[in-house]
Amino acid sequence: MGSEGEFAGRVVLVTGGSSGIGLAAARRFAEAGARVAILARGEERLRRAAEEIDSRCGKGTALPLVCDVTHEAAVIQAFGDTLERLGRLDVVVSNAGSIRFGPMEELTLAAFQEMLDVHCTGYFLVAREAVRVFKRQGQGGNIVFVVSDNAIRPSRGLLAYCVAKAGELHMARCLAEECGSLGIRVNSVLPGAVFGDSALWTPEFRANRAARHGFDPARLEEEYKKNNALGVVIDPQEVAELILFLASDRAAKITGAAVSLDGGGTASYVR
Repeated sequence: MGSEGEFAGRVVLVTGGSSGIGLAAARRFAEAGARVAILARGEERLRRAAEEIDSRCGKGTALPLVCDVTHEAAVIQAFGDTLERLGRLDVVVSNAGSIRFGPMEELTLAAFQEMLDVHCTGYFLVAREAVRVFKRQGQGGNIVFVVSDNAIRPSRGLLAYCVAKAGELHMARCLAEECGSLGIRVNSVLPGAVFGDSALWTPEFRANRAARHGFDPARLEEEYKKNNALGVVIDPQEVAELILFLASDRAAKITGAAVSLDGGGTASYVR
């Protein structure tokens, strides 16, 4: 864990920042001294997240911005608002996500396209604006992609999601290669299943995964422990700590990395 105040004076933008990993990351950066712009589509949940961070870390620490990352104008506006209100930008955590599931033969083109829109187009738009800002500032910067172990591990019934996540991962590597000379580092975190406060795990999705693997939805977390070497499930706070490390000066010589946080997923070792 980094020391308190490690990010003092810095500004961090987090997409999907109103719940799950995004909120945990925003909270952790704020605890380390940063001011945070949190982006999400749902205004009410976003407001509550900002109020929670402010109550912990001081009024004005969190800037809530309603933004759909698949809309180019909205992303550009959110970055502009962040610079206007918070003065600069040092770290971008690209985390916004959604999920569509079902057998491949039942997958609609609209559902497939939605996964590409959110996880490829959205991540591209956010990364492009981040690079533009970092280049203008002339002081380098950090981008962390929150991907998934599904970027390297196939999963039945999640074809569109897995394909889109694989696209995210390779995008991050391409960005790292292209932007290294500018002092911009780009790394990816590949979490296993993360359950705490995650908007992805709807009752419908839990039921689908349980049915796919043949167990009771109420035992989902326990059953998922069987899929990794350590027999654990992953908490959002644990992913947030890894994100914070990769964005910190302690990781100054790390870029283009794909770091798994999945307890040693037996089907998804990076290779």
